[in-house]
Amino acid sequence: MKKDTTLPPRFPMRIFRAFCDPEIRDSIEGDLIELYRTRVKASGRTTANLRFFADVALLFRPGIIKPIGLPTNQNHTIMFRNYFKIGFRNILKYKTFSFINIFGLALAMSISMLILMMLAEQNSSDQFHEKKELIFRVLSDYEGSRNQYATSPQPLAAELAEYPAVETTTKLVPAVGGDITFEEKSKGINGHFADPEFFEVFSFELESGNPKSALAQPYSMVVSQELASFLFRDQNPVGKTVQFLDRKMKLPQGSDTTGTSPLEWGNFTITGVIDQSKYTSHLEFDVLVSSSTMPSLISATKLEDRRDDWKFFFQTYTYALLSEGKQPEDLSIALDDIVKRKAEEIKADHTVGFKMVPQALGDVALGLVNNDSKARLPLLGYYFLIALALVILASACLNYTNLSIARALTRAKEIGIRKVTGALRKNLVVQFLSESILTALLSLVIAFILLLVLVPSFKGLWVNQFLNFKLPFVPSLFVGFILLAIIVGILAGIYPALFLSGYQPIKALKSLSDLGGSGKLRLRKFLGVSQFVVSLFFITTSILIYSQFKHYMAFDYGFKSENIVNISLQGMDHQKVRSQYESISGVSTISACDIIPATGINNNSEVRVMGDVSDYRSVGLLHVDRAFHENLGIELVAGSGFSENEQLAQTQIIVNQAMVKDLGHSSADALVGLQFESKWGGPLLTVVGVAKDFRYKLLLNEDEISPMMMKYNPGEFQYLNVKVASSDLMKTVAALESQWKELDPVHPFSYQFLDEEIEATHRGIFDVVSILGFISFLAIFIACLGLLGMTTYTAERKTKEVGIRKFLGADSFSITLLLSKGYLQMLAISVILGAPLSYFINKLWLENLPNRVEFGLGTIALGSLVLLLLGALTISSQTVRVSRAKFADTLKVD
Repeated sequence: MKKDTTLPPRFPMRIFRAFCDPEIRDSIEGDLIELYRTRVKASGRTTANLRFFADVALLFRPGIIKPIGLPTNQNHTIMFRNYFKIGFRNILKYKTFSFINIFGLALAMSISMLILMMLAEQNSSDQFHEKKELIFRVLSDYEGSRNQYATSPQPLAAELAEYPAVETTTKLVPAVGGDITFEEKSKGINGHFADPEFFEVFSFELESGNPKSALAQPYSMVVSQELASFLFRDQNPVGKTVQFLDRKMKLPQGSDTTGTSPLEWGNFTITGVIDQSKYTSHLEFDVLVSSSTMPSLISATKLEDRRDDWKFFFQTYTYALLSEGKQPEDLSIALDDIVKRKAEEIKADHTVGFKMVPQALGDVALGLVNNDSKARLPLLGYYFLIALALVILASACLNYTNLSIARALTRAKEIGIRKVTGALRKNLVVQFLSESILTALLSLVIAFILLLVLVPSFKGLWVNQFLNFKLPFVPSLFVGFILLAIIVGILAGIYPALFLSGYQPIKALKSLSDLGGSGKLRLRKFLGVSQFVVSLFFITTSILIYSQFKHYMAFDYGFKSENIVNISLQGMDHQKVRSQYESISGVSTISACDIIPATGINNNSEVRVMGDVSDYRSVGLLHVDRAFHENLGIELVAGSGFSENEQLAQTQIIVNQAMVKDLGHSSADALVGLQFESKWGGPLLTVVGVAKDFRYKLLLNEDEISPMMMKYNPGEFQYLNVKVASSDLMKTVAALESQWKELDPVHPFSYQFLDEEIEATHRGIFDVVSILGFISFLAIFIACLGLLGMTTYTAERKTKEVGIRKFLGADSFSITLLLSKGYLQMLAISVILGAPLSYFINKLWLENLPNRVEFGLGTIALGSLVLLLLGALTISSQTVRVSRAKFADTLKVD
């Protein structure tokens, strides 16, 4: 039987019926169903389901919840108010335990609130589009790929628009990057070629201009509000003409393109302005250029022609707007049909098993794939953070449970009296849950204060320059925070509520000792041990990752990185910049290259020895000038450098020792003079030298150095490597910047010290260390708070016993040992269980890490020692105090 899509989800509906007052249930339920059906038609079933869950959660409040254990004609709002009054009094009465519970929950909740903010920001992406439920991005994939591609073949949009399942399509070609100029004002910009249908699919509104015609004519351009304000100030931008110089400054996310020599594209007319600050979207751009401009640029050989290229799927973003009533499955069928019909045109070595799949617009923000338009945290990263938050929350909730059970004896008489006077068990359950929810709400206030400190700290992490989290506070977040506090309060208090409310009145009033049996003690110890096992794992993992970070920082890369400034050419001619810099005092030597080695960007080529019939082998490729190897201190073990003859030099290569080994030669000299042919054609490449192995890939990417070659190719240079001989580095850098401004007044001077750049590639690891270290601190701190509460309670209960023992001659040490023994045993058991667990789990991920640090008993022992010391200090803070108390004072305790 087909499922009725007009009815809301069953699970939240059952929850609503369970807690709603029967006298008002039917009318509210009818309104909920009617509202749900309206939302299904307007926003789709997924959005309607999510909002239905939120509606049910918001209805859980006094006045709607049905009375528990009381006649329906009584005012149960007063009952709940009294429960919260009692709860607040108990919080004030037991200040130490209340502080431990509130502060522990606050620490855990602040982390969860931060993750909620991250999820809310990503989830809000692209929600402003009117037809968001019908918009899909087309992803590409092929056999053997590790991840899908956000891009697709350029002719796909036109082909897909012919299918009845699709109302319209639009494509974005991110090939616009360079300098825009208006009346002596210039600015570097990035953007896309876009179809006129762009504004039919997406709901970006123009501040000025007509969306129906803005991208219709060739050489028309829609600009961002920020760019319009810079170029035109208070003037109306529409109708103004600007000049554009292309530098190919940006391709899809992940590209290593940093610019080429400027190429005049001509004059463009501004036809619209978009204020992007109003929107949260996965699409970011300074300009949109009409796609009808492309044929003219292609004819003038200023743009590569991919209009009919089905093999190249690495650049164009294709979006489809489904027709009303059509499903994603219909789009999948259309895409499969296109792949089948265009099989011969798609066929290539890199398209084996090629396929295209639809991705819902709502999934784009959390579905990071290759060539994506914007860097962001992938879904796996959220799973990791949520898992950490759940562990910390569970630890804080365990503290509450543990301390509540420990206080059972204190509250036994209260429970017994209330039961004798007629209270039912469910009344007591509600009372204790009210107390735990009140505790959680008080924790929420402190958690929010902690969150105000966490947000700027997180935004300051190095990795956030790529993730770009802004973490704004929006009203809906505060509803989420309150719901989080209520859920945490229920989870933390449900077991103590059931446990405490189960006391039998006679036993509770007659013999309190019967209520604290060994079973409850074993449970408390189990909960405590669990917390410390988790804490030991976090401590050990943090120490291990920090050791790995330090190992990478001290690694010998095989080249010299000190006092070398890498300057991005941004399309400038390297010889022109070099000639200006050579005259600067303090500059020693200058070289040029296309990518900076060991910083995470790699180029590859496929070559084979001339005349060899075997398959081409993949080798790393660096485009360098004649001075590169000398400037970076890379030793040549055979042969010489590139020829001074420009044409001859461009047919020469220098290979590394790993290439010699890979080809099976025992001597580096045997490779000098050997010729290679490239899979992509071109002249034969002659080996003129063999360089000593050096790291040109990230340490995270490979263990052993793989074969690579350096090729002389000035047309590919993107950076100058300036070696500074002066002792005053920054003075020389200032002189370099001054010369740059004379050469290029448009683009800012962009530089980095090579050693700092290499270090920056591993800052992501340090961020992981920081996050895990902070989580470890929270885990151990919360666990120690729980231990402090338990030892404080034990010390209070045994104060008179301590006095009697001291009267009978016991010394302070023996009393301290007596009070601490049980908790010291817990710590020892935690180490016995947690040490092997920490070792084996960390060993699993470490085995897959290239260039890993040694991991043995030393790291485990250090983590265990930290845990034991912190635990021992926590225990002794109370036991020593009680053991040193005066005999007369101990007997005065009530």
